[in-house]
Amino acid sequence: MTQIPNCPNCQSEYAYEDRGLFVCPECGNEWQEQQAAEEAPVYKDANGNILVDGDTVT
Repeated sequence: MTQIPNCPNCQSEYAYEDRGLFVCPECGNEWQEQQAAEEAPVYKDANGNILVDGDTVT
């Protein structure tokens, strides 16, 4: 079973897949899987460098 992402609009965990789209029953948002991946947050340090898993910030 694939992992269904939370709704990018309201962060609801009750989203489901229907005919190639993800649907949120709480806010009615519909989105494609590529949109969910593209909208993932990007975290940067004070110098503008993108932080990735395993980076340490002091």
